[in-house]
Amino acid sequence: MSTAASAPPGRHLGAYIVIITAAIALCITAWRFFTPLSGITDSGGAMVTMLAECAIIVLGLILIKIHPGGLRGFMLLLCWLGVLGTLFAALLLHGWWTAAVLVVCAVGVVIETFGGKPTRSA
Repeated sequence: MSTAASAPPGRHLGAYIVIITAAIALCITAWRFFTPLSGITDSGGAMVTMLAECAIIVLGLILIKIHPGGLRGFMLLLCWLGVLGTLFAALLLHGWWTAAVLVVCAVGVVIETFGGKPTRSA
């Protein structure tokens, strides 16, 4: 019998954090992109940042589906590059809230990269 106290932690907790935080960052950047006088209204940099945040969401979904191996390592590398590059872009756009959310997204990537491997239950 399994109880909540003895249940193992989520297998892809880091990937779920990546997906949720990237979606929040996308909402913040989109709001700033479409709001007049926000400083980045209709700018190409904000558009590229939104595209990168969409790509991070897709990478998070892929990380949930694929099994350990070379492809997973490559997807983690792409996720690292995407999060760090998007964080840098958010800082250049003075998107402090977006940058804060992307730091939490980076924590999700760290959890997904270095988290414990799932164990089989008997």
